[in-house]
Amino acid sequence: MAVGASLAPFALAGCGSTQGGATDSSSTMDPADGLSGRHLSFVGDDAFAPYRYIKMQPDGTQKVVGLDIAIADEMARRLGFAYDFEPQEFAATLASVQASDTSFTMAMSSNAEREQTYDFTRGYYQPRVGVLTLGGGAITSVDGLAGKSIACTTGTVQNKFVSTTLPDADIHTYDGGDQCLQEVLAGRIDAYVCDGAEGQSMRDANDGLVLGLLERDETKDYVGVYRIMATKGASFVDAFDRCIGEMLEDGTIDQFIGTYVGADFQWGGDFSAAGTASKGVGSVGAN
Repeated sequence: MAVGASLAPFALAGCGSTQGGATDSSSTMDPADGLSGRHLSFVGDDAFAPYRYIKMQPDGTQKVVGLDIAIADEMARRLGFAYDFEPQEFAATLASVQASDTSFTMAMSSNAEREQTYDFTRGYYQPRVGVLTLGGGAITSVDGLAGKSIACTTGTVQNKFVSTTLPDADIHTYDGGDQCLQEVLAGRIDAYVCDGAEGQSMRDANDGLVLGLLERDETKDYVGVYRIMATKGASFVDAFDRCIGEMLEDGTIDQFIGTYVGADFQWGGDFSAAGTASKGVGSVGAN
């Protein structure tokens, strides 16, 4: 299996090396899961660091790497499937996944509306909501957004969170996080409300940006754990869900989180927030 996904769609074989220091521990997955030899598509934004982002390799080629790619690579190794990574902006991703029973995406929160159309695995990562601003003090509460112009990526849980909690705010939506970032850097927008780890990567790459993280108590009703999402009834979701559970228990996912996000975001052995697979309105663990 190639390490990471290439910029263009690139088949990742279901065996070989893995990323992020994961060990080649034996898997308890049942061969009856039926994924051996299957070919799937991972659809998603390739400018969503630290989950998926383009990185130049020593040989001059570009590959998509990140937390989600590392997890998908390890699942492919354990379950024996191959996949292509297909870069698309967020809004297009939802339609692509809905239209195909061989496609999946990652870093998605489950909620009652989405569960009418999609199936989800249990959570593999606990996000926080970030607020990126150009200079000034860090915004760490919803009250700090009052009176500011706000950018969000269209259709994300952060977008819905802001629209619900601040219905009268000056909210501007864009197709991708990079567009939101550029509006803040240009001074046309005061704050980009984003995934906290994405905001961390953007802050580190751009001088002058300030990142605040909202308390989970303010956002927990709107922003749930990140899961793998596929169209409703997709046959591989059960196998993916069991594999995520195994990787949580054996520490593989925490290794990847430590590598791509940071120790402060690791599970640390408490997986209570991961919930269960969500396959219908009102499922346990839906957020």
